Amino acid sequence: MKASKLRQSILQMAVQGKLVPQDLHDEPASELLDRIRKEKIQLIKEGKIKKEKTLSPITEDEIPYDLPEGWLWCKLGDICIKLTDGTHARPRYVDLGVPFLSVKDISSGKICFSSAKYITKEDHEELYKRCNPEKGDILLTKVGTTGIPVIVDTDREFSLFVSVALLKVSHRNTDNKYLEYLIRSPLVYQQAKENTRGVGNKNWVLTAIANTVIALPPLAEQQRIVAKVDELMVLCDKLEAAENELETLENNFIDYLPKSILQIAVQGKLVKQATQDEPAEALLEQIRKEKVWLAKEGKVKKEKPLPPITEDEILYDLPEGWVWCRLGSLLHDNIGGGTPSKQNPSYWNGDINWASVKDLNCDVLTTTIDTITELGLAESSSNLISEGNIIVCTRMGLGKIVVNAIPVAINQDLRALIMPKDKINLTYFIYWYKTLSIIGGGMTVKGIKNEDLVKIPFPLPSLAEQQRIVAKVDELMSFCNELKEARNAPVLHSSVSPVIPFPKVQAEESLLMVAQGVPSQEQSQELRQAIDDLFGDDEDD
Repeated sequence: MKASKLRQSILQMAVQGKLVPQDLHDEPASELLDRIRKEKIQLIKEGKIKKEKTLSPITEDEIPYDLPEGWLWCKLGDICIKLTDGTHARPRYVDLGVPFLSVKDISSGKICFSSAKYITKEDHEELYKRCNPEKGDILLTKVGTTGIPVIVDTDREFSLFVSVALLKVSHRNTDNKYLEYLIRSPLVYQQAKENTRGVGNKNWVLTAIANTVIALPPLAEQQRIVAKVDELMVLCDKLEAAENELETLENNFIDYLPKSILQIAVQGKLVKQATQDEPAEALLEQIRKEKVWLAKEGKVKKEKPLPPITEDEILYDLPEGWVWCRLGSLLHDNIGGGTPSKQNPSYWNGDINWASVKDLNCDVLTTTIDTITELGLAESSSNLISEGNIIVCTRMGLGKIVVNAIPVAINQDLRALIMPKDKINLTYFIYWYKTLSIIGGGMTVKGIKNEDLVKIPFPLPSLAEQQRIVAKVDELMSFCNELKEARNAPVLHSSVSPVIPFPKVQAEESLLMVAQGVPSQEQSQELRQAIDDLFGDDEDD
C-alpha cells in the first residue's frame, strides 16, 4: 500500500473508533457536546458570538457506519464556537502591513506568509471584528482547493479572504488536532467533495461546512487517537521517503546503471576470479622494485614512504588475490604543472598543447584550447607529459580524468599520474577513479592536495583480471548506451513495425534491464489533452 493510501486508511480507522481501544471510564461524547452547547449559549448571552442558524438533523442515510459506545454522530457546526469566513470584499493591498491570507497561502497544509499580500492595520482591525483567527484555531480552504485544514500555530496577526473559513472550537472540550485529522479523513473529505458547488472557483459554502456529519469521541479518546495517529504518520513519512527514493531509482535506472556497473567491477563482483592469475601482491612488489631502480637511476625522485592502510580505510572486502594499496604505490612518477606568465606574449600560441581544467571534458585528450611555446615551457613550472598517461584535476574539476593521446603540458590544477602500463591497465584505473566522490578542501576554490591524492586506497587485482574487468565493463557500457538510445527513441506508428528496436541480451547476462520509450512532443500534447478531458477539474490552486 502506498503511503498516501495508508494515511487515509489510518485516518478512516481513527474516526471509526478502530485505531485505539475505548475506555469505559471516559466521559461520553454526549456530555462533551452538551457542555459545548452550554458554552455557546453563554457566549451568545454575553454578545461575544452571534446566534447561529439551526442545523438540520442527521438522517439515517447520512450515517455511514456504527460508532463505538461513548461516541456520537453530530454536525461540524455543533462543536464550533464560531464558524465564519474571511471578507467577501477584496481589500486595498499595500507593500507593508498586516498579512492577508487566501487559499493559496494555506493549501500546502501549513500557513505560508512568504507569498501573502498585505493590508493596512486599520483595514485589518475592521475585518478582525468579524473574523479573528487566533493561535489554536483551524483554517479551512473553502474555495478552489477545498477541505484542507490548517491549525493556526502562530501568534502573528493576520486577516482572511473569503476563500478561507475560520473554525473556533472550545479547547477545553475538543482537541483541535483530532479535528484536523477528522477533516482530513475520508469521512469528511467525501462530504466536502460532494458539497462543493460551482463552476470555475468552486465553493464549499459555510452552511454545507456546518452541516458536515462528523464522528465525535470522548475528549480523552480524541487525545489517544491524536497520539497514535502522530506516531503512525511518522512511519508513513518514512515509507513515503522510501517510495520517492525507489521512484527516483526507477526513473533514473538507466542513468544510474553505468556507475553501478563500475562500482561492482572494482569490488571484484563483475567477473570471476582465476586461481592461476598472479596475485596482486606480487604485482605491487614488482612496481615497488621498479620505482627503487628508477630513483637510483635519477629518472624519478625518491618519495616518502606511504602509511599502511588502516582497517577504518577499507571500504569493502576484496576477493582472494586482490590487495588494498595506496594510489601512490602504483605510480612511477607524479608530475604537476604550472602556467606561463600571461603578460609575456612570447610564451603563448606556440606548438605545444597546454592543458587546464577546461580541457578535461572528455575521456581522451586529443587537443587543447591553449598552446604555449618552447620558451613558455622552459621558463615556467609547467611540465610536458608524454602521450598515453593519466591526467587528473586536483582543483575546481575534482573527479575529472583523461588519458592524453598527445604530448601535452599541464597547468597547476592538474597532475599527471605515470604508472607502468604493463602492470596497471589504465582503463581499469579510470573506471575505478570514476567511482570516487572526491571532496576537496580550501576556503575559495576546492581542491585536493597531492599528499592526500596519493593516499587514496586502491583495490588492485591481478593484471589479467584488470583486463577481464575492462572487457566486461566495455561490453556492458555499450549495452547501456543502446538502452539510452532505445529509451530516447520516439514511438513511431508505422505499418511496418511499431516496436522500438531494443538491444539483444545474451542469455547468460546477469542484469535485467527495462527501457521506457518517450512519446513525441505532438503525441504528448494529445495525451495531456485526453487526460485533461477525462480527469480535469476547475479548481483554482
